[in-house]
Amino acid sequence: MINLILFLLAYIVMESVAYLTHKNVMHGFLWKIHRDHHIPGKTSKSFFQKNDLFFLIFATPAIILILAGFLSGASWMLATGAGITLYGFTYFAVHDVIIHNRIPVNIHFRNNYMTALVKAHQAHHNSKTPTDFRSFGLLLFPRKYFK
Repeated sequence: MINLILFLLAYIVMESVAYLTHKNVMHGFLWKIHRDHHIPGKTSKSFFQKNDLFFLIFATPAIILILAGFLSGASWMLATGAGITLYGFTYFAVHDVIIHNRIPVNIHFRNNYMTALVKAHQAHHNSKTPTDFRSFGLLLFPRKYFK
């Protein structure tokens, strides 16, 4: 039971980690890496963006926890690493596949939550300067986007 709680807690906490990292790191001192995500095609002709390097920042703790958990038999490490990994998969599926269509799939959602999620992300991308951005979260965002 404790491992399930740790798994879910890790997943939930990652939204705050992603929000804070996006706001303070990606739009802060590592803007040069994140910038190409906001201006696709103008800074890179490749499928990949410099911004994709942030995957390593988020994946590294999960990989370390999972490996350490396997090697030491500490199931709490496995559960925590798995929760972080599931959030990473969710982020990839929602952000890169559904919102930005970087891997083309024909998925159309007709529910209020997904519509609001896409609106919030579009509002984030409509900002013009690194300091003008709003809505840094992925799964949680201001209520006003539900209108």
